[in-house]
Amino acid sequence: MKIKLAIVCLAFVILSVAYANENQLQSHKEIREVIEAFRLSIIEKNESKFDNLFYDKSIPWLGVLGHKRSGVLPSQLGINPGSYVQFISWIVSTEEKIEEKFWDIEILTDNEVASVHFKYSFHVDDYMSNWGDEAWHMIKTGDGWKISSVVYSVTKNPEPPPKKID
Repeated sequence: MKIKLAIVCLAFVILSVAYANENQLQSHKEIREVIEAFRLSIIEKNESKFDNLFYDKSIPWLGVLGHKRSGVLPSQLGINPGSYVQFISWIVSTEEKIEEKFWDIEILTDNEVASVHFKYSFHVDDYMSNWGDEAWHMIKTGDGWKISSVVYSVTKNPEPPPKKID
């Protein structure tokens, strides 16, 4: 009897782990789809697609410009609060081609909340204007995964953009 109970318990554990792994893989796939939708909405200058990726309009959006910070305890200089609404509004209003590229994507999730960290570079008319690290917090909602905060570092390209030929 003890052997049967042990086998049943072991089977339950194995099935639970398999189910958890399947959910984890599904969450990672869905989160990567949000990352791709973010990237494409910038390229396409699609405000409504971009807006749909966020939990609400009041989420934290902070850029940190390391070159403006100094001291052992860095000052508040170089911390630029903003919003995704300002960001996409600027993108839509500019005539330049805009693209943000991502790599080294790491996702941690319990299938309810997620932390996403990656390297990025930001391009204006094929000129890499800046790069850094970016981190998102995400939550799973009835409408899928939504971004609930964005924090990123900014290293500006020391090389000026190429001159435009008219």
